[in-house]
Amino acid sequence: MISIEPANKADLKCIYNVETEAFGSHGYPAFFIRQAFDCWSNGLLVAKDKAQVLGYVLQVPSSQSLGDAWVLSLAVSKHAQGKGLGKKLLETAIENAKGYKRLLLTVCPKNTGSYTLYQSYGFYLVEEEQDYFDIGEDRLVLALDIVE
Repeated sequence: MISIEPANKADLKCIYNVETEAFGSHGYPAFFIRQAFDCWSNGLLVAKDKAQVLGYVLQVPSSQSLGDAWVLSLAVSKHAQGKGLGKKLLETAIENAKGYKRLLLTVCPKNTGSYTLYQSYGFYLVEEEQDYFDIGEDRLVLALDIVE
């Protein structure tokens, strides 16, 4: 049975491993994940099967725009993909965004599977930024209007 719950300190190494597996050199370093745990512990959630971390989502309030929240990262380990876990994490982030006006996230245009998933939940394109991840590696900023 998969559960989604707040991360604890013992989960941080596993979160980092999932992050690195999913995003490689573009992923967050271990110290950032530790800082995220310290700063936004209620926004760092893990998907677990018993004690095994299979994925996670990090969601934080925007410091730029009052009323916006960001999904800074959503990742599922390769061996757990294709089982609806990404959808479950995204649905949790959307549910936790109640009280905000918008939920924003970044996706690489080459990641068509994730882009399609986000669109199916009503996310729309806000901005395309060139050379975000690296030279020649753009990002798309997507938003979902939160309706109460």
